[in-house]
Amino acid sequence: YEKIHFVPCGHEQTRLIQHCHFARNDPLHQCFGAWNYKREWYQQETECDSCVKQRPLN
Repeated sequence: YEKIHFVPCGHEQTRLIQHCHFARNDPLHQCFGAWNYKREWYQQETECDSCVKQRPLN
């Protein structure tokens, strides 16, 4: 997983980078292990997708 911090709106988002070993071999991609964040970064310029969608159009 990777964690993205959106600085302008203060929200965080997690995204799957790749399935773990067990999930890759499971037909439903289920993983019962702990989450590990491989990357963590800060998005300084943009807001998260939900905040952008809620913003009124001018």
